[in-house]
Amino acid sequence: MTEAQDKNMISRRRVTQGAAWSLPVIAAAIAAPSATASVIPPTCPACFTAGAIPLPFTSQVLVAGNTGTLAIVSTVNVNSTGCDVSLFQPAYTAVMTGATLTMLNTSNNVSTTYNSTVGLGTGVGSFGSISAFSMNAVFNNINFPSGGSVNNYPVRPTRLCVNFNMILVGLPSLIQIQCPVTLCWNIASTATGVVSPAFLGGAGTVNYTGTFSPA
Repeated sequence: MTEAQDKNMISRRRVTQGAAWSLPVIAAAIAAPSATASVIPPTCPACFTAGAIPLPFTSQVLVAGNTGTLAIVSTVNVNSTGCDVSLFQPAYTAVMTGATLTMLNTSNNVSTTYNSTVGLGTGVGSFGSISAFSMNAVFNNINFPSGGSVNNYPVRPTRLCVNFNMILVGLPSLIQIQCPVTLCWNIASTATGVVSPAFLGGAGTVNYTGTFSPA
């Protein structure tokens, strides 16, 4: 065998060995996308409930033309103590996307609902515990009929529902999901104030004090 033939055989062996070593790497690279695609995303839990709100709210409404704006600035508690903590990472984000306020006219027992969709609030909670979120809900164009007295006004809030978008990270997949949740609280409130008759402008001031309890 000549020296040139011997070198050619050595070169062919090296090429064959290199190809053999590269095959498992290529196979692993091909298999990786398939394994990732087989991960099942987590499902939204149904364990969030309205928590007790210890602090009362107060609000003052300036009425003109028998309409006014009622702002409810409070801290709302979200209870997730009944959740399975093995399903998601401890920290989650709660985005308030809307709120609905029910106002009851006690003089005729008629209820009317009003919506708030801006400036509500966003916060971070702890999955598996009770978390507090600051809320600033503003309800516009509420009807305030003429009447009332220094000690009593007939229209008052009775129920507040808040729409949340809970952003959770699943375990062990680490896949992020968004879960819509609506929580409601009953409101026990007192109202004082007088609103003038419509021909006098339907103007006045109404003051509210209320407490929340989970609905």
